[in-house]
Amino acid sequence: MRCLPISSPSPTAPAWTCCNMPIFSSSGESGAGKTENTKKVLSYFANVGATTKKKEDENKPNLEDQIVQTNPPLEAYGNAKTTRNDNSSRFGKFIRIHFAPNGKLSGADIEVYLLEKARVVSQAPAERGYHIFYQMMTDQVPYIKKICKLSNDIYDYHYEAQGKVTVPTIDDNEDMEFTHNAFTILNFTDEERDSCYKITAAVMHMGNMKFKQRGREEQAEPDGTEAGEILGELLATDSEELYRNLCKPKIKVGAEFVTQGRNVAQVYYSVSALAKGVFDRLFKWIVKKCNQTLETGMKRAMFIGVLDIAGFEIFDFNGFEQICINFCNEKLQQFFNHHMFVLEQEEYKAEGIDWVFVDFGMDLQACIELFEKKLGLLAILEEESMFPKATDKTFEEKLKANHLGKSPCFIKPKPPKPGQSEGHFAIVHYAGTVTYNLSGWVEKNKDPLNDTVVDQLKKSKMPLLVELFADHPGQSAPAEAKGGMNLGIL
Repeated sequence: MRCLPISSPSPTAPAWTCCNMPIFSSSGESGAGKTENTKKVLSYFANVGATTKKKEDENKPNLEDQIVQTNPPLEAYGNAKTTRNDNSSRFGKFIRIHFAPNGKLSGADIEVYLLEKARVVSQAPAERGYHIFYQMMTDQVPYIKKICKLSNDIYDYHYEAQGKVTVPTIDDNEDMEFTHNAFTILNFTDEERDSCYKITAAVMHMGNMKFKQRGREEQAEPDGTEAGEILGELLATDSEELYRNLCKPKIKVGAEFVTQGRNVAQVYYSVSALAKGVFDRLFKWIVKKCNQTLETGMKRAMFIGVLDIAGFEIFDFNGFEQICINFCNEKLQQFFNHHMFVLEQEEYKAEGIDWVFVDFGMDLQACIELFEKKLGLLAILEEESMFPKATDKTFEEKLKANHLGKSPCFIKPKPPKPGQSEGHFAIVHYAGTVTYNLSGWVEKNKDPLNDTVVDQLKKSKMPLLVELFADHPGQSAPAEAKGGMNLGIL
């Protein structure tokens, strides 16, 4: 059984199958309509599969409502304005809608991928951070600012005020109300919901932490403690200890721990990594909580899956986030081509249909191998991330030595147009040739958390914060457990 695709402005139309097979909302470009189509599909199947049994409690949210209501919090914490799309998904999600043997809804679950963590602490001039930061700055839910120690001016928060702070097509007041109500419908307790707000606000306050160099030493020290004191209150931990752990963390040398001095640049980088790490873990916890609510205990006989990923991106400046997103789209497009063109035509042949084989000329294996093969782009990035003295320059040199002139998909970039950033290399993707700037790739791939700070947060008096870091080994982790490929935006 096959389902017809929903119309899409993307040239790469979605391929859909059903009966325990995924439905794919295609790998079209950013802004093609994948996320909006996904919401319509979810709403449709939730309503078609809704039970007709009379509800015992009309005020109790039903399963179909809960499936639809996963959208507001996921969009608040995972969508943002880009130059191409005012409500761009900055993560991928795969949603399974499960049905009982009689065809009625029996549950759902969500998997998420590739959250763009870098957007938490920086945005391009024409872009914006995640919607939740701006929703919380409205007065739609009056008590939020009070419990989160927020001012009335978004420009007081550096991390979220580097690009646009308002979007004409988005009503942050209305969306804040949708998000707030959705938490209740999805069975978040009041404490869990408010802890989400406090942790989100803590990320904003992290951007206000200031440090300075101590005399002529290479040692950083706090330059005022107001932001840290607010952090301590929001995260239910000690602010003095937080500053100490940021400036002088402990590292394991042999069998003992010693204090390591950090300079100002290292401390700011550590704070940035902490903000991204906390937000990423909070986002994944929200998804986990949604899944707990959507687990009904009813028999799951079949499912229909909907895949919605960040669309293919070609910007004036294409960095680490873009290459991760575009590689994901490349893989999905290859899957699409194989199942909808190659296998379909083979089925025609097997059934004896008179058919002239059509070669769509979209074999993407060469580009995929550029990323995945031994000494491919990802392997070289992983290797460089493990060398203490590796830089973006050494990464660039190794890339070009292994692939320039050897891979048809790895080419020299065109000279930049006026106002555009320099490109270091270009890759021939299925959707077009993209020039990439690799500044910061090695550090973004590592993006390590300060383990001494993690140990402190694991002892917080806020239950949710402790749960967020429950799977992080902290200071006791062996060295090999702290390295490895991270693909920064994951």
